[in-house]
Amino acid sequence: MMMSDDARPVARRELLRFVLQSPLLWTAAALAPAVEARPELAVPTGAAEALDVFQMERVAQQKLALPVLHYIASAADDGKTLQANRDAFDAWAIRVRRLVDVSRIGLGTRVLGETLECPVILAPVGNQQSIHPDGELATARAARAAGQLMIASTVTNHSVGAIARASGPLWFQLYASPDHGLMEKLIHDAEAAGCGVLVLTVDSNTRGNREGEAWWARVAGSRTAPLPLGNFTGHSGPPRVGDAALTWDVIDWIRARTPLKLALKGIVTREDAALAVARGVDGLIVSNHGGRQEESLRSTLASLPEVVEAAAGRIPVLVDGGFRRGTDVFKALALGASAICIGRPYLWGLGAFGEDGVARVLTILREELKRIMQFAGTTSLAAIKRSSLEKAG
Repeated sequence: MMMSDDARPVARRELLRFVLQSPLLWTAAALAPAVEARPELAVPTGAAEALDVFQMERVAQQKLALPVLHYIASAADDGKTLQANRDAFDAWAIRVRRLVDVSRIGLGTRVLGETLECPVILAPVGNQQSIHPDGELATARAARAAGQLMIASTVTNHSVGAIARASGPLWFQLYASPDHGLMEKLIHDAEAAGCGVLVLTVDSNTRGNREGEAWWARVAGSRTAPLPLGNFTGHSGPPRVGDAALTWDVIDWIRARTPLKLALKGIVTREDAALAVARGVDGLIVSNHGGRQEESLRSTLASLPEVVEAAAGRIPVLVDGGFRRGTDVFKALALGASAICIGRPYLWGLGAFGEDGVARVLTILREELKRIMQFAGTTSLAAIKRSSLEKAG
């Protein structure tokens, strides 16, 4: 979805309309004090120039059409849960240590049988061809080059098989559906593609009230052709995802149909974590869908400790939501996460510079995590403990 020179005046008019109407941008009063010292307000011309993921966001904002920007950025209702995900990191301060030999830092770990070179995983996101023509294949190639794990979404434009051929280690995210034949097809395709883990999303019993996305999708609807849904090729029925009747019984139903490891994505309370462990689930991802589903005002970082406590070391607990810096990753690891997942940052990279942009985002986060580990005197992920943090303020 790259713009021609002739299209740029139209894009500028759309951007102006975006500034005037979008619920996502800061007000001028809120932005003014940030201009003085925020490097993310700079706009790099190439992926290698980007200093942080916020600069990638600035480039993506300039390049992408408004419906696509809102697809990436939109959140439920007033966006307060989205903001809570970010604000939660400021509640914790990192306790740095001195005179520790940090010349060698190990970022590697092992999660659900997968060896990870870095505890940053690419979260499942569908319709990536709306962001870049290569879509999920560009993301997969960048993840493979970095040796990092990708989770393919049910609603990708390319099939899970095609993504697997372009990627390194791959998991598959499954949306429940009242069409059990469709679910069986998706599970079979994930197995055939060599995915090691099935990640069942459990927060989609209905669709979040994402007003910005809905508005701009409606405006653009008549001008854009629908994108393919690669995982639904060969299925005779409609692509029905989300099931309001979903219960814990789905775990037994899936277990009866596949030997794949099963993780639940969307668990945010100790009660549900305990039920998941009792049902024999292999892993959990603490997630509120990036603030795109319910407007709970509860961040995933705030939810993480109680889920970790309920899991009690019996299964790994991962987390997503609001991760933008290596320090954010460090804090989640200190609170008990085995790894973290990112979504919007790599989408900004994809929209800004394609595969190179995704690769640069992964490099930035790895470098930032390594740097804060050196300052904290933690030479491995196992050395990052709750004692590495204290409450801020």
